[in-house]
Amino acid sequence: MSDDQTAPRYHAYLLRLWQERPASFERPAVWRFSLEDTRTRQRRGFGSLEALMSFLRAQVEGTDGPDGPIQSEREVRRET
Repeated sequence: MSDDQTAPRYHAYLLRLWQERPASFERPAVWRFSLEDTRTRQRRGFGSLEALMSFLRAQVEGTDGPDGPIQSEREVRRET
């Protein structure tokens, strides 16, 4: 058996979520999310709850999940 099959999988993240209010009342407020790995301190940003859930689902299922650079909260805001 390889180490991948016997080693327990464990992830710990600090979840941040915040609501951004647009400059105009014509656009709805938007929720943003970030996860910070407590071990490496790397932060990954998400522009939607669906993207966050997709990443977490991939972690639980043992797949690599969505690739992409670690993003700051400012970078997440610029995505949409």
